[in-house]
Amino acid sequence: MVHKLIGFYGDLHEYTPQRNDQLAIEIGSHQIVCMVKNSSTGEIDAIELYQIDQSNTDWSDILFEVKQNSKILGPTYSDCFVFFNIEEALVLPMTEMSATASADFLSLVYGTDDRADTKFDRINSTLPTVTIYRIKKSLSELLDRNIVIFKIQHTYTNILNDVLNREELPPVFLKLIVYQNHFILVLLKNNQLQLIQSYTFHHADDILYFAISVANQSGASPLQTHLELSGMIDPLTNLLDQLKKTFGIVSLDIIANQSKPSNYSRCTLTPFYKLLA
Repeated sequence: MVHKLIGFYGDLHEYTPQRNDQLAIEIGSHQIVCMVKNSSTGEIDAIELYQIDQSNTDWSDILFEVKQNSKILGPTYSDCFVFFNIEEALVLPMTEMSATASADFLSLVYGTDDRADTKFDRINSTLPTVTIYRIKKSLSELLDRNIVIFKIQHTYTNILNDVLNREELPPVFLKLIVYQNHFILVLLKNNQLQLIQSYTFHHADDILYFAISVANQSGASPLQTHLELSGMIDPLTNLLDQLKKTFGIVSLDIIANQSKPSNYSRCTLTPFYKLLA
């Protein structure tokens, strides 16, 4: 079973997708996001976020329920992108990449999985780098049958394309993106990527603990670290205050003029909107 946590359609009571709009779907272990970008205005017209009940691991049932409850899915779009926000992913130098090597690296870290396909994305950075990851074959086949034509990418790739192409980053920069049941940390030191990793959490203290631990890996203290925050922070009482007391600088990653549901923070939907930036 899935539960719709967010259904935001701007100022419209009834949303009608247009064929020439762009559709993005982000699939994670605990949530699915569907989003439409207006091809004329370049703005996000609609976004839906679904929480996945962990008692159901059948992707066919999950996607069927999402489609039944969605005002976005159904029409054929000119462009469709599917992002995988899944934990079984690594970022490697391009020189280490081959079909066999990618599968071997993933098996070494996460164990073997004969029911998954290995994929990779090229990251837009000065150093040739790739994201390698695994997708369940059953999920790939299901997407092929239901969407037919679409481009795929891992969420890590989207995040790194954003961060690595910024100018004048702080010497120690830690990016924290909070999702429904997990979060992603990205650490850069002197513009060099040190770490990108997903972590599960149960309480706000879990996020604070790992953020401090990762910051310490840089050789600098949290007080010397600039932390950038976005994502679903609203249910996490006092997280922002705790981070501000711990890190030297804490800023919110906000897209100017982005529309949002009135009961959410301005940084809540930023990670999703940036998928189609």
